[in-house]
Amino acid sequence: MVKDLTIAIPTYNRNDFLIKILDTIPNNELVVISDNGGSVTEDIINKHPGFLFVKPPEKLEMFENWNFCINKVQTKWFIIPSDDDLFYVNAFSKINAAIEKYDDADIIIFGHNTIDEFDNVLSVWSPHEIKILEKPNGYNYFKYGVEARLPSIIFKTDFAKSYGFFDESYVFTAADSLLIQKCMLNGKAVLLPDIISAYRIWQNNFTSKYISSKEWLLKIDKWQDEIAQDVKIVYGNLNLTINSSHIKDEVYANNLLAGIVNKKSKYGFKEAFIFVKSVRFPWRAKFITKLKIIKALLIK
Repeated sequence: MVKDLTIAIPTYNRNDFLIKILDTIPNNELVVISDNGGSVTEDIINKHPGFLFVKPPEKLEMFENWNFCINKVQTKWFIIPSDDDLFYVNAFSKINAAIEKYDDADIIIFGHNTIDEFDNVLSVWSPHEIKILEKPNGYNYFKYGVEARLPSIIFKTDFAKSYGFFDESYVFTAADSLLIQKCMLNGKAVLLPDIISAYRIWQNNFTSKYISSKEWLLKIDKWQDEIAQDVKIVYGNLNLTINSSHIKDEVYANNLLAGIVNKKSKYGFKEAFIFVKSVRFPWRAKFITKLKIIKALLIK
């Protein structure tokens, strides 16, 4: 059992996948499951009598349910996978060793595999080596986008709570990246190369549905504006400088590029061009990224 850790799992009407992730967690771990859809069956509950199953008083939006689940945590640390993610063998022994060794950390990040709905590994991400990053150097590690994923991130509960957990004003993107960046900007971050989890993506997930939309890019700008405010304060107090406007446009540019590719693959070149005309152009992004955007538009 991992001392002082809770696995918080928000779920919504995905019992088949919830069963799979629960089966990768030892029954002696502290687990809380927020059943947002009210669909978790007695069979699942009875199979894991030591786990806490809770129901929100009403159906919640995604990030609201995540926060509802985390607010049940009473331990020093928590991890919040989605109900369709998986943990690997020895994941919790590695987590236990990490929080014992790096007790003064505020966020600990491991590697992960990205898998599809059939458990096929699509990609792998992990830090190349152990990194211990003091305030504010963790922000620099992920300033152009957070590559780590939640089933491999251990948060110190009180520290994450001081930033309000996940910002519920976001609907389908960025609230997780914003919290991770705030923790890495303001606290001590430890990155470890071990791969402990599988993060699942779906063929028609939120990202593929909305990334080629103006609404998506507006949320990206909102996220960057919010973290830039924190960066300005922290860097100013440390007499450091950073060009947040260039970072903002680079993050925007990469999302715009992904949106163009997505729009072209689904609806063709004409719709991709209309999409680009409907949004701002990230002039302060890196030259190579702007070139990629232009190339994506010119090559059918």
